[in-house]
Amino acid sequence: MKNLKKLLAVVLMVVMALQIAACGSSEGESDSAPATEDAQDESADSEEKTASSGESKGVIAYSCYNMSWEYYVTLAQGVKEAAEEAGYEYVEHDQQSDQSLMIQGCTDLLNQDIACLVLTPCKPEATASIYELAEEKGIPVILVDISTEATGYLACLKSDNYDGGVLAGNYVLDNLTDAQSKKAAMITVDPSNTNIVRSDGFKDTLEEGGWTIAAELSGQSEPDIAYSCMQDIITANPDVEVVFCSNDPMAISASQAIADAGLTPGEDVKVLGYDAQSNAFEPIKNGTVLGTVAQDPYGMGSGAVDCFLKNLNGEELTYDDEETKIIYTDQWIIDANNVEEYE
Repeated sequence: MKNLKKLLAVVLMVVMALQIAACGSSEGESDSAPATEDAQDESADSEEKTASSGESKGVIAYSCYNMSWEYYVTLAQGVKEAAEEAGYEYVEHDQQSDQSLMIQGCTDLLNQDIACLVLTPCKPEATASIYELAEEKGIPVILVDISTEATGYLACLKSDNYDGGVLAGNYVLDNLTDAQSKKAAMITVDPSNTNIVRSDGFKDTLEEGGWTIAAELSGQSEPDIAYSCMQDIITANPDVEVVFCSNDPMAISASQAIADAGLTPGEDVKVLGYDAQSNAFEPIKNGTVLGTVAQDPYGMGSGAVDCFLKNLNGEELTYDDEETKIIYTDQWIIDANNVEEYE
């Protein structure tokens, strides 16, 4: 009996040992499978990160005239998306309409050995030192929206601003055929800004069409100054029928000045803007702004990156003006008839 009990005890111990071994084996398999999967996941993540970092070919930087303006935010978006799609990192710098910030910011960017500098200069006459440093570093500079007399850039993508003024002038001649006084006024940008030719195109076109330019005041591209200019225009020329503003913020401000003077904008005095900023669309719909000359800032930005890539690949760029290396982008009028297409 004692021997039987001993035998049963031994068998029981063997069975328990086998069960423990089986559990250990099962648990080991269970643990090892996730471990292998985790390792594979980590490897995949590592490969993705490596691939991602490998896609970064350098930095394309955009130094902007003033990032508080919607127009330039759109332009910056064009640069950013095209740069990232091509495998480059994107950085931007805001000049805040300040010459010293423009020069210092561009200098800092160039000293970081970026791949390309896209530039909208707030002070075109102060760009020579930027071009010199860029040449020294072997970094191409591509201008967008504003050209410069100084050379040293690869290309300049912009609207034909004189032609945009002509477009606005012809719009007035075609749509204000019942005008009485045929007197117009202009609120222009900073005289040093190359966009000043917008007003030249408008003026030449209206004068050829038998109109008189009764006043030409500089709004310095700023709405507050444009408001004061509009007040002065109304006071000195109460029979003025249309005012051309060289950007939309000034046009909106001029329209408000007309209303504050007890007149009806869109009826007593009509206002045309430039740039097709979205905050001009509602005034166009309600008739307080007659229309705006639309540009393609996004296309300028993405086109600048395209020029850089073509040059990098040894392709020859095609310019509309070989001497100034200008490439013109499209322009058109947005008014009450088509504004809803752009909202």
